[in-house]
Amino acid sequence: MELFSYLLKASAGLVLFFAFYLLVLQKLTFFKFNRFYLLGTLIISFVIPTLHFTIEREVQPVASEIGSVASLKVENLQSIHTTQAVDVPKAFQPEKLAKQQTDWLALLPYAYAVITVLLLLFGIRKLFVLVRYTRQNAKSIDGLKLLEKTEGFTNCSFFNYVFINGSNLAPQELAALLNHEKVHAQQYHSVDKIIMMMAKAIMWFNPVIYLWDKALEQTHEYEADEATANQFGSKDYASLLLKLAVSESQTALVHNFVKSPIKERIKMLFNTKSKKMKKLMYLMVVPLILGITWGFTIEVVNVVPSKATLKQNENIQEDPLIGKTIKGRVDSISKQIFPRILYLKVGNTTYPIRHDIPYQIKAGDELTVTISGKIQKLSIKNLAKNEELIYDTPIYMVNAAATPTGKSLMKAPEKHAFLYEANRARFAYSNIKSIKRNSAGYVNEIELNDGTFKILLNVSALKTKAEDFKIGDAVNVKFIGEKLISKNVYATNKLIALYTNPKKHELIDPVLYAKFYTKEGFQKIAGGPQKPLKITPISENDVKVLSALEATGYPNRGISYLKKAKLQIGKIMIEADDASLDSKNGFMHAENAKVHFADGKIKVYQSIIYNINKKTYDFYEFAANKEQTSVISGPGKEGALSFSKDVALSKIEWSASDSTKVRRVLDDVLLTGKAKVALEKYKAEGKVIHVDNTNKKMVIYYGSLRDDADLKVEAEIIEVDLMANTYKTKKYIKN
Repeated sequence: MELFSYLLKASAGLVLFFAFYLLVLQKLTFFKFNRFYLLGTLIISFVIPTLHFTIEREVQPVASEIGSVASLKVENLQSIHTTQAVDVPKAFQPEKLAKQQTDWLALLPYAYAVITVLLLLFGIRKLFVLVRYTRQNAKSIDGLKLLEKTEGFTNCSFFNYVFINGSNLAPQELAALLNHEKVHAQQYHSVDKIIMMMAKAIMWFNPVIYLWDKALEQTHEYEADEATANQFGSKDYASLLLKLAVSESQTALVHNFVKSPIKERIKMLFNTKSKKMKKLMYLMVVPLILGITWGFTIEVVNVVPSKATLKQNENIQEDPLIGKTIKGRVDSISKQIFPRILYLKVGNTTYPIRHDIPYQIKAGDELTVTISGKIQKLSIKNLAKNEELIYDTPIYMVNAAATPTGKSLMKAPEKHAFLYEANRARFAYSNIKSIKRNSAGYVNEIELNDGTFKILLNVSALKTKAEDFKIGDAVNVKFIGEKLISKNVYATNKLIALYTNPKKHELIDPVLYAKFYTKEGFQKIAGGPQKPLKITPISENDVKVLSALEATGYPNRGISYLKKAKLQIGKIMIEADDASLDSKNGFMHAENAKVHFADGKIKVYQSIIYNINKKTYDFYEFAANKEQTSVISGPGKEGALSFSKDVALSKIEWSASDSTKVRRVLDDVLLTGKAKVALEKYKAEGKVIHVDNTNKKMVIYYGSLRDDADLKVEAEIIEVDLMANTYKTKKYIKN
């Protein structure tokens, strides 16, 4: 529970700071410094647990054996419950044992709140009693207001009000007493008492808070005693303390003249004063504050970069040519249609460049190009012509090109704050710069910044804490109703959806989302029902867009760009991550595409070009192509596996695309998160994977098992028995 976690951290801070006071500072005679140390560290102890900072540490993906994971951590599984139908590991069966305890634990926050409120009310009642006494007629002397009182709390003060029984005091003794209480009033010691009253109400269960209160009050008295003894003499003042020792205060909110232990106060009057150099000892608390802050507020998160990021970073770091503008002469151009390679000779060096320049270029032309990136190795396979071309040397990419006279042949893409989808919703890719929250932790504003443009999202109406979103996250945002409030800065209070990139977390306005998108995420064109997109002048009989997650059109150029699109060409259906339709030149281009042929076969290609005029296809592969494997899905399935006779779970390898926590208990290993394991030719993926080395079993929860041929099994639970060399699928049944 967050409340108990906060109280535990605050209590630990109090213990550490008070231990430092007892061991280092208590004997020093710098009473004012001690007072502010006790008061300051008390407030710091309550503030530090409310802070939270995240430090992301980039780590490389690893593959490890079971024997090397004993030192890693794991947290209890949250999304798995027990079941009668399945033999689930003990780590998943806490509910029955803890059901009754959980009911009692749920009452603890209420019990704590009741006691805290009662203590606060009791303290406020005492405060009202004191205020009531201050309304009586008072005699003003040297800034103090004297109230005669012969019983109850006497010879004590509250702010500048002094409750005094002067019947048995000589004039000199009365003057000393008033001087003592005047110090309390001038130093606002009563404010400290009220702060301690609230602190004790909050930390009533922690015995250290009562010792803290006693130490702070003692410091107040030492400070007032020192000032009074300097004026009236230590011996005479000590005699007065002994004379009035029989009087005691009846309330915790006043400063009684002799409430604190007399022996320690008199002893402190005659102690040798601490040397001024010892004030440096107070600086020793700085490392303690930093250590507590680090331990309670800093969370170090391991982040595994994606393969694409690793590859991109590797390319950029290795090649200094990227980002440079070079000038040369075209030596030759490859003959294949897509992608064509242009060989640019610069001095004595020839660079192979992917020919994306939308102009007719021939050998001998002079060009000035800007290098934007490179492909390490390119393998192009044209199945239609049974040809294959492999480039073992890097192929450079360009984003700008021009002739020697300065005529632009290809401009770097113009940067926009956002683009429009076919349904007129705005979308943009950016990064989270800041997240502003209110006192309750709810997000008021999220600032996005892509390095050029800022987008300020007012999301207070959603009443969300958006705890999954962190500063620095790459995000995809969809919105409407933006206003330009300054140069390159837009603001809107109509957020449709915000996704992390890659899409792991989301923040959605359900009302606006339903207006622009279907439940499946497809765009609603012009707010109406979903219809196939029509791309003119290409005939709908030739290319029909069935659906698209995003669609961006440029009518003047006759080009449309689609993401997560489904296209129909005759009897062939294509699912593509990215697709473009060029109506002027009659081409359809799809990347990372799955093709459903009329005979039922499914194939995956890196790139497809369809010539609408000639009705011909060109298929390209950057890796070996496989037909779609058949999938065994659902519960009640079983089959044989082919592990070797000497298979050993100790040789299992695991990896993860995000943070994975592992625990080893005896011979059990539990992988949580996006768990992946590999054993011989089999690979398993799931939300949870439990490896039982004792019984030679592996259980995959909500995942899949596949081999390097054509087997793929998907189910809520897959039990793998290495002794019997079989698998079984089961349905997870919630109790």
